Amino acid sequence: MVPLLANRWAVAVPPIWLVGIGALLAALTVVAAWGVLKLIAPRMADEAQSSLRDGFLGPLVWLVFSLAAIGIALTPAVNVEQIGRSLTRLLFSTTTSNTSFVAGPKVKLEKFLLEIRPQEIEELTLEASGPLTVRTAQPIEGFALVKLPDLDLSPNIPWKWNKAKGDTSPFIGTRAELELTNESDTPITLLVKSRVTPEYPQTAILPWTWLVLVLVVAAYSLLRLIPRRVAAVASATTKEAIGQPIFSVALIAGTVLLITFIVIPYNTFGEDVKMLKDSGLTLVKVLALLVVVWSASVSVAEEIEGRTALTVLSKPINRRQFVLGKFAGLILVVLLLFLILGSVLMFTTSLKVVYDAREGAKLDPTWRDCADEMITVVPGLVLSLFEAILLAAVSLAVSTRLGMVANLIICFTVYALGHLVPLIVQSSVGKFAIVRFVGQLFATILPVLEHFTIEAAVVGGIPVPWSYLAWAALYAGLYSTVAILVALVLFQDRDLA
Repeated sequence: MVPLLANRWAVAVPPIWLVGIGALLAALTVVAAWGVLKLIAPRMADEAQSSLRDGFLGPLVWLVFSLAAIGIALTPAVNVEQIGRSLTRLLFSTTTSNTSFVAGPKVKLEKFLLEIRPQEIEELTLEASGPLTVRTAQPIEGFALVKLPDLDLSPNIPWKWNKAKGDTSPFIGTRAELELTNESDTPITLLVKSRVTPEYPQTAILPWTWLVLVLVVAAYSLLRLIPRRVAAVASATTKEAIGQPIFSVALIAGTVLLITFIVIPYNTFGEDVKMLKDSGLTLVKVLALLVVVWSASVSVAEEIEGRTALTVLSKPINRRQFVLGKFAGLILVVLLLFLILGSVLMFTTSLKVVYDAREGAKLDPTWRDCADEMITVVPGLVLSLFEAILLAAVSLAVSTRLGMVANLIICFTVYALGHLVPLIVQSSVGKFAIVRFVGQLFATILPVLEHFTIEAAVVGGIPVPWSYLAWAALYAGLYSTVAILVALVLFQDRDLA
């Protein structure tokens, strides 16, 4: 029973393993960096070690160690050699190569072996200096394979093959072997130009996981080292938000629901994976919004009402640093929530591919299918993170003047209307002047949150270009800046006594 269960879910393991090993390498990188820092600046290294007990880095370390433990535990179930070959090709190998062979005079079926795998060839060009017959594949004994026709090359006229055009592969099996026949009395040179890609480009999950985690730790380290007073407020805000029951409830409820989505029948005639991604992204976004609005209300509004803010500002911290620190702390809370629930969503997406195939009596998927579905979730998570940060800025601005209930109502109203802004503007075209004015007013004041909603593209498997993510990040940054400036203005003259 155990081997049967293992075989059933085996194809969903490699994508999860890639994330886990990426987290393991990130942990080793950070530990190595800390060791170097210990030798160069022991005091800074001790401070970095003490930061493990703060609100953000401590939970992040537990997340990384959990992912690393999952990766180590799943290693026996993964073809490490197969994945390692593609990963090496992805990171270290050149993509193009030129190789030449010389066929002697009057030779027949002289064999030459290319140092590339047929599965990695993206484009192949053969060009001979004279008339030459090239045989690229022979039938394999015991298999009913049709022999590929020989290639009769004319002098200096290249023959090209391109995988992207759907051309039949010139090689059979795992060996790229050429058999050359030269009927002339002079030697002929064959130039082989090839462009290769990794057999499994999905292995890029591993280096991207490593890069994201290392950049997060590096950015947090810079925050603690440069604006120290802002970092102190941010650390206190993060620790306070994580200690709130709403954060634990959001994590537990989100994790349980995302795992439950694997077995929920959506009755979509084979599109359950798309529904899981859509439902999962919406769930993570709503939970993040709830946590950030609640945290903003507790860390700002209640501190003002309870005179805690007055005590904090009696120290060498001005109001600008107080607001910026609160915003940085909210960003850290949202980022931590997205890292945890985003990892769970990616894992459940990989598992759902197998479950959906089994329940729908489809052909068994490969681990590449699971990885492809997992990768399509990432742009949606990134854009949802931008949206949550934008709404965190709005919530912080509201919290400087209003309490929790009013903050919740206003923020969720902004969330709802922000997704309706394009529809409001479109419906006001050609209407009365007052209707057009209201539509333009909403479009000017409210954030256009539809920029961060690409569930249709994620569900449909349409790739999201990097340029779109960059423009969305710019829009979120600009609107958040405006909201923080408003928060600074509202808080500057706020009576704290």
